[in-house]
Amino acid sequence: MGLIEGNVFGDNRGIVRFVNDFDMSAVVRMYCIEPNLGVVRAWQGHKLERKWFYAAKGSFVVKVINMNTRLLNQFILTDLESKVLEIPGGSYNGFEALEEGSVLMVFSDFTLEESKGDDFRLGLEEMRWEEPSLPEIKDKR
Repeated sequence: MGLIEGNVFGDNRGIVRFVNDFDMSAVVRMYCIEPNLGVVRAWQGHKLERKWFYAAKGSFVVKVINMNTRLLNQFILTDLESKVLEIPGGSYNGFEALEEGSVLMVFSDFTLEESKGDDFRLGLEEMRWEEPSLPEIKDKR
């Protein structure tokens, strides 16, 4: 698990966001999620499936919990920093948009049918989503 660093370049023509080190050869599907502000989407887990998250617009707090150890990692993804978060199999994940209109791109190495067979969920009553202590996001646009 970890962040794959990218970059953002802007000039008078506009802005380009890229993550050139993101090897997409394992990706078999992609989808976008536009959650309502204040809604926590947690905890979906996969024992085998690997996913990658990218903040296409806005910003998110993403939490990842190891299914075996229950070790928690927290990440901030924002369109101001071009980064892809890789979430390995054996993890639960959850996220919350930090800005209205945020869009999260999700890439997966499983087909939808394969994913359905590897889907494990916990409710928020089973695994609490604490109010995150987050750094302020400074708009660099």
